[in-house]
Amino acid sequence: AVVSTQSTGTVFRLLNYQHVEPGPDRIRASQHTDYGVLTILAQDNVGGLQVKLPGQDWENVSTPQGCLLVNIGDMMQRWSNDSWRSTLHRVVSLSGASKTNNRRQSMAFFVNPGKNVMIECIGDYKKEGEEAKYPAIRAEEYILGKHYSTIPSIMKK
Repeated sequence: AVVSTQSTGTVFRLLNYQHVEPGPDRIRASQHTDYGVLTILAQDNVGGLQVKLPGQDWENVSTPQGCLLVNIGDMMQRWSNDSWRSTLHRVVSLSGASKTNNRRQSMAFFVNPGKNVMIECIGDYKKEGEEAKYPAIRAEEYILGKHYSTIPSIMKK
């Protein structure tokens, strides 16, 4: 299920990962960063969410009951000139997962700006004499570019 507001591009998604037969860390959602500003995530206790920091191995992420997880997205990284880094993450079926039911459910609230908002370095994040690390781009153009890059047949046209 997806709920969205046209004025901001913010999206709420209910995510359901069906039961899979146990295996050594089977990929359920491939590694990626979130495209928007930030993501607020509520997840069950099945596990499988992993993050990877530069130069480190994949780390399992759990959240205490009643708590939410916040991921920085690509747009925040661009606005902050890399002061705030987008979180590389994936979802796997852990090796020790239940053989009878390892179904995973989560709720993600993807915070995104309106389609015409410019995604460019905010002045306070540039040191004197430093240039922006990314060119300015409209939010809609950035999001569509990220989506299209995942579908090779569209990119060939």
